[in-house]
Amino acid sequence: MSVDVPVDALRAFVADLFAAAGLSAPLAARVASALVEADMSGRSSHGVLQAENYLARLETGAMTTAETPVVVRDSGGVIVLDAAHMQGHIAAEEAMALAIRRARLTGIAAVAVRRGFHTGVVGRYVRMAAEAGCVGIAISNAKPVMPAPGGAERLVGTNPLAIGLPQAEGPAIVLDMATTAGTIGRIRQAMAAGNSIPEGWAVDAKGRPTTDAATAMKGLLLPAGGAKGFGLAFMIDLLAGLLSGGVWGAALGELNDDPKNPYNSSYLFIVLHIAHFQPLADFQAQAAEAARRLRGSRRAPGVDRLFTPGEQSAEALATNRGTVPLTDTVRKTLAARALRLGVARPDFL
Repeated sequence: MSVDVPVDALRAFVADLFAAAGLSAPLAARVASALVEADMSGRSSHGVLQAENYLARLETGAMTTAETPVVVRDSGGVIVLDAAHMQGHIAAEEAMALAIRRARLTGIAAVAVRRGFHTGVVGRYVRMAAEAGCVGIAISNAKPVMPAPGGAERLVGTNPLAIGLPQAEGPAIVLDMATTAGTIGRIRQAMAAGNSIPEGWAVDAKGRPTTDAATAMKGLLLPAGGAKGFGLAFMIDLLAGLLSGGVWGAALGELNDDPKNPYNSSYLFIVLHIAHFQPLADFQAQAAEAARRLRGSRRAPGVDRLFTPGEQSAEALATNRGTVPLTDTVRKTLAARALRLGVARPDFL
């Protein structure tokens, strides 16, 4: 069962939790905003549901209270950062902001990050680039959950890919996809709500298909697009892990490992400054034309509307009426954490 809660009160409460757990007030507010924004945009698998996971890692020290990634290498258009296990949304925001600044100078810039934490919705970082007149590309590796085609061992993670670009009409066009058919966040969301998951998302530990969320968490996640999805996840794992000087594969650790262990994810952000390639207005106009062509293309029977990548999430965020649903499980978890941290519990808990 879910209850609609006011976003302003939720955002303030989540910020209080992170501040009580050790983050500075400004950082706590940024993390809370990112999580609540995910809920508002319909991506609740990456929203406040994740707060307990983050807070548990802060409690054990697996997530640090560092505020800025450390520059390891800097050659102008290529930068390597060490996030030192700091909060993932903040590390990713800082890395993307740096990539955008450098791309304005060089036309293209790449920032690799090692020893990172979960970043939430990866699409929000490429949207940052698009809103700055750039094309943004983001990839990240994660703890292994997916086997090779025909295999029965966890080799690679959900390893997301996001691409964002600006258009002349409406919000940025943003592709944001996991390389698995379903995501860990959505499976956890199904568990919290007591729901099953779609067929084709996962198999159990013995390789048998399952729609039970708890069984899926103990089993194996299946790739999006079969062997193509696995191949993409495999390459993302290596690109993010190797270029950053971070870790990959089994070195990332188990999905449900001890919260004392660092997350150890690696990211790679690539930014193209459009004006170095062609006039920004021309690019945006053609992107808008492509979006109109997609939305206006012939529809299959029973289909009312076609969407560009990211359009549904952007529309949900823009039209949100100031509330988001929270399941009973998430509300109980947040209430328990508030009690441990000595944070006042709002009425919706």
